[in-house]
Amino acid sequence: MGGIMITIAIITSIKDENERSFIEELYIKHNKVMWKYAMSLTKNKDEADELIQISFEKIIRCIEAVKEINCCKMDSYMVSIVRNSYNTLLRKKYKEKENIKYIDSDELADLEAHDDYESVLEKNSTSDIISALENMPDKYKMVLKLKYVHEFEDEQIAKTIGVQTNSVRMYKTRALRMLAERLKGSVCSEK
Repeated sequence: MGGIMITIAIITSIKDENERSFIEELYIKHNKVMWKYAMSLTKNKDEADELIQISFEKIIRCIEAVKEINCCKMDSYMVSIVRNSYNTLLRKKYKEKENIKYIDSDELADLEAHDDYESVLEKNSTSDIISALENMPDKYKMVLKLKYVHEFEDEQIAKTIGVQTNSVRMYKTRALRMLAERLKGSVCSEK
């Protein structure tokens, strides 16, 4: 029950009344489906609650993109956020245990860089992130949008933009680095 209360507290702390109402409506309509799916993944109530909390934090961070999703597709979108949150948690737990024998060095470097850049992103407001994204080259913007707004896997992004999966990882790392530098006040001139 603690996780649900934290999620509700996060939702009620949203200052913009329209955004708070939108998120509350999403919570009311989709929480049961999300929670059942989270339980099927974790088999643990506390971990399921944590997944729901993490999922709503992600939704709140990209609320403008979520508002654009067709209401008919919202259930599947919410479930995919839970799945991706679960995968993120698994990677973090896997990394914490330092049991990395099945992850190659490129993937590990990718995960570490991603975590560093993500911490910079979490410290900035959505409007700052959007502003920093506006002047980035299109290929980098597209990769970030597909990865973090639409939560595509690297293979899906590769097919969508017509490049190899390794190129997607490279674009993603460069884009995150560029975005983090812009958010820190640096200017990156990579095109």
